[in-house]
Amino acid sequence: MAKAVPSGGTVLDLQVIRPNPRVEIGDEFFCEVDGEPLFRRADAAVSAVDALIGQGRLSEQALDDHDVRTHYPAGADLVDDFSDKERRLPSDGQLHLRAGVRPCVLREHCRLRLLRVR
Repeated sequence: MAKAVPSGGTVLDLQVIRPNPRVEIGDEFFCEVDGEPLFRRADAAVSAVDALIGQGRLSEQALDDHDVRTHYPAGADLVDDFSDKERRLPSDGQLHLRAGVRPCVLREHCRLRLLRVR
């Protein structure tokens, strides 16, 4: 990435960060998603970017931690969205979500870093 962007160029680094994502129905917590499969890859990516910062090839200009919410019209839609992902919803949570017709939200903690190529 640092080679592909010219000196002085900007890179945006978006990461999913801990704690685990959570499913909410209404304003209520419903269940937690096992985020470890994604965190393992994210941790490796963070280490690589941090190494470039440590080598002086990138500099961190700004950092913002925030929540990203993905809205689903019903629980079954969320379960279907997870069918091909490494991350898993708890088994009992899947049954309840599939049976529900209320909208739900997946809330994930994210970090956005603005990096400058040196």
